[in-house]
Amino acid sequence: MLKVNLLPESARRASGSQIEQVYRTPLAKFLVAGLGLYLAFLIVPYVLYQSQLKTLNAKVQALQPKKLEVDRIQKLLADLRGQAESFKNLSRGSRGLWSKRFNTLSDVTPEGVWYTELTLDPDKGLIIEGAAIGQGGAEMVGVGRLVQDLKSDPNFTSAVKDIQIESIKSYQEQEIEMVQFTLTCKLLDTETAKAGP
Repeated sequence: MLKVNLLPESARRASGSQIEQVYRTPLAKFLVAGLGLYLAFLIVPYVLYQSQLKTLNAKVQALQPKKLEVDRIQKLLADLRGQAESFKNLSRGSRGLWSKRFNTLSDVTPEGVWYTELTLDPDKGLIIEGAAIGQGGAEMVGVGRLVQDLKSDPNFTSAVKDIQIESIKSYQEQEIEMVQFTLTCKLLDTETAKAGP
């Protein structure tokens, strides 16, 4: 069967499918343009946000070393405040007693032994760091004797609960053998310490 379309040329083109006719209407063009604008409104803020995020991340990276330094200083300040509070607690009513105790520490120090640092830690108590000249093992005996002399002194033990050798190690400094040691002196509470001799 043969179909013949006798419509003029202009009418034939307009008689396409309904979908083709919708695409050709101004409404379809308006919708496509609106969708394009909508996508542009979504993409432009996203691109700006990504750019700002990169800039902020670069600034954060640049500030990171300064932040670490500030954290380190804050930790140091907290430690110093803790030590200051511990020293205040020690000094209340017992300032003269502690000068006697440090004098005892000086008196019982064996020859060839010296102190490098005294620290008051809120948890560990009095930390005594020192060194001794190596004497073929005799320096270890000297450190042990120092601990025993401190433990046997009633003036010192009136404030100290226990004295322990926390660490002891030998090292070479140029041609001299040295021994480095750390003693921890656990303190009694302040009321008990005040009642000492």
